[in-house]
Amino acid sequence: MKANDLLDLMGEVEDEYIHDANIDPTVKTATLPKRMRKYAVIAACLALVVGIGSYILPRMGGTAGGGAAGHEEGSTFMSYAGPVFPLTLLEENLMISADREITMDFAPWVPVWISNEEEADSRTELTESERQEVLERYNEWFPEGGYYRSSNNIVVTDSYTLTNKDTADQTIRVLYPFATDLHGIQENRPILTVEGETLKTKLHVGSYAGSFQGAWENWAETHENPGTMNLQYFESWEEYQTLLADGTYLQNALGGFIDLSHIPVTVYEFTEDWGPKDDDDAGIPNPTIRVMFELDYEKTKVLSNNFHGGYYDRENGVMGKSFSIREEGERNYGVPCHLIVIGDDVENLQYEGYATGGWDTEETVEAGVTITRRETDLEEALRQAAGCNYQDILDVGNYSEAQSEYGFELYYGLLKAHLVEYGVLSSNGMERYDDGTIESLDVVGVSRVCWVEAEINIAAGECVTIQATMRKEPSYDFYCVAKENKSVNGYDLVTALGSNLQITGQTVQLEDRGQIEIVRQNFGFDLDGGIHQVDLDLTVPHYYLEVREKEDTK
Repeated sequence: MKANDLLDLMGEVEDEYIHDANIDPTVKTATLPKRMRKYAVIAACLALVVGIGSYILPRMGGTAGGGAAGHEEGSTFMSYAGPVFPLTLLEENLMISADREITMDFAPWVPVWISNEEEADSRTELTESERQEVLERYNEWFPEGGYYRSSNNIVVTDSYTLTNKDTADQTIRVLYPFATDLHGIQENRPILTVEGETLKTKLHVGSYAGSFQGAWENWAETHENPGTMNLQYFESWEEYQTLLADGTYLQNALGGFIDLSHIPVTVYEFTEDWGPKDDDDAGIPNPTIRVMFELDYEKTKVLSNNFHGGYYDRENGVMGKSFSIREEGERNYGVPCHLIVIGDDVENLQYEGYATGGWDTEETVEAGVTITRRETDLEEALRQAAGCNYQDILDVGNYSEAQSEYGFELYYGLLKAHLVEYGVLSSNGMERYDDGTIESLDVVGVSRVCWVEAEINIAAGECVTIQATMRKEPSYDFYCVAKENKSVNGYDLVTALGSNLQITGQTVQLEDRGQIEIVRQNFGFDLDGGIHQVDLDLTVPHYYLEVREKEDTK
């Protein structure tokens, strides 16, 4: 089973739900009231099916792809994974030149038989009886004793022979870029080696990849009433070209995170909430605490954390936040809720218990919560709230801090950047974030360009070969307006974008493993004619390869 086979079956899902699927499920689920959580369970079951295919839904773009065969720039896919970028240097060095050799290996496409016993035995965190239950379920799902697993990813090996033309030894810092989100850093992060030895690397993470200079100006110029922007996901390599062209994005990634300690805030913390248990027969399907307060929307900004719903009345200067009363054993039980008030303090804050989470609900229930108020700065207040979110991400992912794909400080720094650039602290503002909900800040799920940095020594007049090996996700359509894009996977690379390295030649090798047929390309491969290796024209900035699985391999 391949992931895109499942996605084709999901083609009738409306666009608004496909768009929401991009949001980190560990964050999105936290905003669901109890009456909606059963639907989250259904979503989790779908996630299990996708997980069997070793696949995570990647970032999503705009309209459906298409384009006739021979399209010079390739298709515009709904989900664009970004290109393979070239190596660059931290500081330009004219004494260093490079020859580049790239291998695109389709080995992950080759089906591998996974027995039910293997699948159950891999669940080492379970007890023996629990593993036996898992095995019984797998035997029910796969009565043949297992299933074939493959992936639409490929393995890219990007190799550079670096030559030191100087008469003196050179110590250089190299940067290798890759497109990913925080969820995928562990799996997508390139491994750098020199002469077979793995290099120790430092990670640099860029901000949301839609934050290129001029984005807001372009939006405002093309909209009569621009208001606020919604997140726009990259659809083509040209957008990455705009992002990386002047080097500002990289420099920001290399720099430190913003400090918000100069902004005073008032924090309201809600703890020890209590109330009746959910009881459909008693007409209390989702007991909820509703908090209401008054404010001047022009003088006050409110950030919230761990609430489930919101109410906003700018005309009358009223805002409300609500959360389901947690029961022991439920997710986020015992985790406080926070209101972080920036600017003038809110007034007449009060709460009431209600039978459901709907804002039109009038039936009240006996409930309570402890509210504490304190004055601090935004850096301290946001760090506390972010800590709750981060722990929830770890809990849902079922891994510890040491096992996580990124640390808290990175998550927190990127959250601050996202808040300042797109949240309620941004003058441009994003419609998606105008409710001030901290959990809705798409820190984990949005596309970024990251770099791994390493140090290399090259003796005078000598050569050193550095190799980057990584998993590369495909670009694809969720459903196809154009039939020629059905089950098509796209992979692309850029020859010079974002690089200050003097690359004198580039060669690409295609290891198709007998798995693919080429639909569209501009590389010049001819599988039937035995042409699996091509030299690239360095004046061509972008190369693409669009393929589908061969019929006789299915």
